[in-house]
Amino acid sequence: MKADLIPTVRSLLAQNAISVSGDEALITRLASVLFFKEHFIKPNFTYDDDFEERFHKLDKSLSLTDSINRPITKQVLYSIELLPEQLTISAHIHNATGCVNKTIYTKLNPNLNHLGHTFNALYRRLDESQQFIICRHCRRLVAAELCNDDACCCAETNAHANKQNAHQPCTATFKQAFDTGLVDRISRTGDVVSVFKDEDKIKFHVPSTAWPHPHTPYSYDEVIDTLSLSATLDEVNALRLKLEAEQRYPAPCYHCKVSCNDGDAMDLASFVDFDTDAIVCYGCASKQYGIVY
Repeated sequence: MKADLIPTVRSLLAQNAISVSGDEALITRLASVLFFKEHFIKPNFTYDDDFEERFHKLDKSLSLTDSINRPITKQVLYSIELLPEQLTISAHIHNATGCVNKTIYTKLNPNLNHLGHTFNALYRRLDESQQFIICRHCRRLVAAELCNDDACCCAETNAHANKQNAHQPCTATFKQAFDTGLVDRISRTGDVVSVFKDEDKIKFHVPSTAWPHPHTPYSYDEVIDTLSLSATLDEVNALRLKLEAEQRYPAPCYHCKVSCNDGDAMDLASFVDFDTDAIVCYGCASKQYGIVY
């Protein structure tokens, strides 16, 4: 099953589709894991004088606070129960008459002193769960067990008719209460090159520094390449790795070792009598070589 047809943890949290219950300390620890896994900085592709207003802001949508003890309604697709003696994930597959509950992950007697691997496994099970799938025809979320070839209009109850006309309206399968447009496995904050699925293009960007005034630096994200919105996840990852291998920045200053983005430094070769690809930050250029800005 294609990864981009499965709801992400971020999209589930954004739509109140997760309920969590149990031990308060364990919930707090899981919340930290989710934030680390889903950490994302919204890019800022322009710069102006209003530094405070335009500065990067962390995405704050990953809090579990509002999910604690949330009632199981048609909006909730997964529930997580965290108890010292057992960790459990259940899927709630809603239909026209009620709900089918399925346990998809259980960890008995977890080592409470070493929960890193356990919570990572819990996260993966939720993020890679194939209980629900986005129909590739109607783009609605349906129970995966009722799909055929990633299309709910090929459900067994109407299989023959639908195979005759694969693009007819998907009326045979109950649709889950979920906005599939929020599922995004493209956007990610990387160590060197980050990716953002914008409204018009998939944009690959790196941190950079502009100097709109001689003494006022401004941090922004420089777009270094793009792909069309139809690009696959494999194509995005391949280009990201290629671009990362080509980047010169971020790099440490030759003297103070502080990491510099593009726009924060200059070539050291301009000041020394030996060949080097190293850089020197503006501060050290002034201190070590008398450069005046």
